Amino acid sequence: MLSPFFKLLRSVWDYKSYTLLGILFHILTAILTVISIPLVIPFFQILFGISPSNYSAPESLWDLENVLNYGFSRLIAMSDHFVALWVVCIAVIIIFFLKNFCRFLISYFMVYVRNGLLRDLRKKIWNGYERLSLTQRYEKRQGYLMSLITNDLSEVDHGILKVFELLFKTPLVILGSLLFMIWLSPKLTLIAFALIIFTLIVIGGVSHVLKRASAEAQESLSGMTILVDQYLSATKMIRTHHADGFFSKRFDEENNRYFKISNKILRRRDLASPLAEFLGVATIVVLLFYGTHAVFNDEMEPTTFFAFIFAFYNIIDPAKSFSREYANVQKGMAALDRINSFHQELAEDELIFKGAQLATFERAVELDSVSFSYGSKESILENLSLTLAKGEKVGIVGDSGVGKTTVVDLLLGFFAPQQGRITVDDVSITDMDEESYRRLFGLVTQRPQLFFGSIAENIVMDLPLDPSKLNKICSLVGLTHSALENRVGDHSSQVSGGESQRISLARALYRDPEILILDEPTSQLDLKSAQLMIDQITGLALDKTVVMITHQVALLKKMDRIIFMKDGKIMDEGQYQPLYERNDSFRSLVAAELTKN
Repeated sequence: MLSPFFKLLRSVWDYKSYTLLGILFHILTAILTVISIPLVIPFFQILFGISPSNYSAPESLWDLENVLNYGFSRLIAMSDHFVALWVVCIAVIIIFFLKNFCRFLISYFMVYVRNGLLRDLRKKIWNGYERLSLTQRYEKRQGYLMSLITNDLSEVDHGILKVFELLFKTPLVILGSLLFMIWLSPKLTLIAFALIIFTLIVIGGVSHVLKRASAEAQESLSGMTILVDQYLSATKMIRTHHADGFFSKRFDEENNRYFKISNKILRRRDLASPLAEFLGVATIVVLLFYGTHAVFNDEMEPTTFFAFIFAFYNIIDPAKSFSREYANVQKGMAALDRINSFHQELAEDELIFKGAQLATFERAVELDSVSFSYGSKESILENLSLTLAKGEKVGIVGDSGVGKTTVVDLLLGFFAPQQGRITVDDVSITDMDEESYRRLFGLVTQRPQLFFGSIAENIVMDLPLDPSKLNKICSLVGLTHSALENRVGDHSSQVSGGESQRISLARALYRDPEILILDEPTSQLDLKSAQLMIDQITGLALDKTVVMITHQVALLKKMDRIIFMKDGKIMDEGQYQPLYERNDSFRSLVAAELTKN
């Protein structure tokens, strides 16, 4: 318990004042609970009509039984039974008012800690999403990532802050009640303590597997989230190929797995409370037997025995609460461990950008003897060297799978090469600041990524809105001013492929980048629209360095240099006409493209 507790304390360190106040009132609540125990004695003294002559003054204050009996009997002697009852009732009201007021203050302060911790964890997870490299993004399942901010945070919310009650309130109530019981009857307390230890061992055994089972349940929920996301994102493809049954089967398998794990968790959790109650009742029966025997033998006063039983009840009830809440705490700790593990993995990932130098682009970007592979797969690029001079228009062409997009991903710093280095004006990008480096680039992908919102929001995003600049760029790429407030829809459902490509181009140009990267920018357009887009790109990118992956002959002809790739290497390069005349493979590629068009 202590190791996760210290982890939790580090998590709530920003709320230490509220946390310490919450702990303080947990302690005060426990103290007031213990103080309320002896208050049952005067009720029984009044009920049994005990007179002051029954008790003599105690010889020692440590003789708690005689102290209590003598004090309450003197209270009755100085007044009558009715006045004494009033005094006792007022004392009970005051004690329980203070106890419950402290409980309110616990909630008052710990709610701030609880919600603050959840807010910080949400932000922590979101920042983790932002830091994910493409390698990590490909390695992590999307459902797992979504589960962190939904299911795992829910488990933290339900259970994690119960740790403070289990560590500061419950143990003090149990300890105080035990001390009171020891003062009343050490022999009877020893019997009770042995029975309590046995109960806790049994309950601990029941709860032992909850943390591991909870982690398995969260993994299963992640799997279902993945399937739902895939199903909703690819509805057209699934319906076209009648693949609903395939996804339904996989969902049923994961759903049944979660069903079995949940049954295991809930059965063990629900067993803990009735088992604790049964063992508690059994313990009380044993104590009643021995206590009654002690009363019959004049070893203990009846009022003292009733107070002892009441004190023991104040142990049983927190113990039941402990067994119930311990299960939730275990699940919450498992969720917190998953969140912390996610960030630990991010911290261990090798960063591409390790410096603070601002990126400037005056001469050239260079890939120097770069090799790269995805994980354990064979190399995608082998010893590739490429120089992009400022203001140069470079086209990259080749069959599918030769590494064209990988070159772009390395240029953008999404991946780190296994060998070689990437430099800007002879400065390695590892010595640069990531934000300033990425600011050099504008990107238009083959499949434009748009988010739910208006066209204008998709173009401007986090930059300041400049209406005149926005209107000018939209006019150049063929977007009308009246359409800017139109909604894109979920997964670009409200715009055509051509509109998506224009929005993506407008987004890149609005950032006024020095290097414009275009990955098949006309792939979603018909021939007429593609020709218009070619003319627009040519006109808009006059002062830009352009890196373009394309098979469009019209675009290739406008490039200053064409890089022809094959098997992860640069096989040839040059201007369009000389390259076409001397390279049979390039000529065949161009012929195939012309035939297709």
